[in-house]
Amino acid sequence: MENTTKAYVAITVQSLIIGLSFLIVKIALTSVGTMELLAHRFTVAAVSVLIYQAIRPQNIQVRWSDFLKIAPYSLAYPIGFFLFQTLGLQSISSSEAGVISAIIPILTLIIAHVVLRETITALQKGLMLLSVSGIIFIHVMNGFSVSNYSYWGFFFILLSAVAFAFYTVLARKLTTQYSVLTIVYVISILGCIVFNVISIAQHLYAGELSSYFQPFTDFTFVVAILCLGFLSSFITSLLSTYAVSRLEATKVGLFTNFSTVISILAGTIFLHEPMYYYHYIGIAAVLAGAIGFNLLKSPRRE
Repeated sequence: MENTTKAYVAITVQSLIIGLSFLIVKIALTSVGTMELLAHRFTVAAVSVLIYQAIRPQNIQVRWSDFLKIAPYSLAYPIGFFLFQTLGLQSISSSEAGVISAIIPILTLIIAHVVLRETITALQKGLMLLSVSGIIFIHVMNGFSVSNYSYWGFFFILLSAVAFAFYTVLARKLTTQYSVLTIVYVISILGCIVFNVISIAQHLYAGELSSYFQPFTDFTFVVAILCLGFLSSFITSLLSTYAVSRLEATKVGLFTNFSTVISILAGTIFLHEPMYYYHYIGIAAVLAGAIGFNLLKSPRRE
């Protein structure tokens, strides 16, 4: 299998896992708050990468100088992405956040053009807009409303989208210097540290530090957090970072819309949530735009 094909398989599987993880997040949030969920999620991710390092030490050899060079990238993902997303969702609905997050492929295109000099054809731009429009259409029809709109919420979700786009682009440059495993090792460790510091500080402020460990008495939560930490954080970071090392950042960025499609289908299959005509129209637009975009060859870099 060629490297490009492997990269497409990796980003497709990553989108599938992320799409399904929305269901698991709903389950886990019945036991903990959002920031506490992030802390436990990245604790599992960090433990996963440390176990892998113990088993295959030759694959992950990180010197302190390497750690310091990679560390700034974690400010975009996972720290910036999840932190701004959490702050934004406290003020606006998930539908409103979905509309804003749908522009991630466009942000990735702009940043990739500036940083990496990546370019796409006019037809590819049209197909990208078709895919993005499909996601926006679904969220608008689901009940997007600007009544009592929070501009702070909009601002934080926009920062979350920008952070993810920046990481997608910058990770492509970073993979020319470090292995995928090395990058994921550093960002997982730092995500664990930052989110746990925030969560523990919240518990100390509330005088409820003992409740930090309370969710682990719930078997359902333990299963959910293991899935989120290992599959949805550690494995998806490996898959997306590998994909961006082989494909243009613009192409990888467009696959973020697939996760929304997967989450809709998963909700219908597992939670028996209804699907309306606008879901079918939006999904068709997403798939047609993304598939058409990737089938066309991009022009050489400027």
